[in-house]
Amino acid sequence: MRGAEHAHEAEAPYSERKIESLEDLMSHMQAMDQDEGIRIVGDVKGFKSGGFIFIARSASKYCINICDRILDPAKKAYFVGGNDIWFYFETFEEAWAKLTTLIKNPIEAYAY
Repeated sequence: MRGAEHAHEAEAPYSERKIESLEDLMSHMQAMDQDEGIRIVGDVKGFKSGGFIFIARSASKYCINICDRILDPAKKAYFVGGNDIWFYFETFEEAWAKLTTLIKNPIEAYAY
């Protein structure tokens, strides 16, 4: 994590599963239900700490939301900030092509 090696993501009040690889991310994204989501640490210029990337899926589209990733030094955890932008894609292939230009390497992602 940029800026604070010992910081960790805030504990979520819901169940999360760590996504271990790009292949795992691809599989999960293709199989997502409408009530599932993915949170990814980004490497996006113009967003604090590279931003958070959230992926959701409706019956007909993929949605990618990017927002600032704000470090709370007192809690040593990152939280969602503002500066939101949204992208919508008709197909998995279009969403995947955009997503792969935004994510941090190595991947740090969670399915919820």
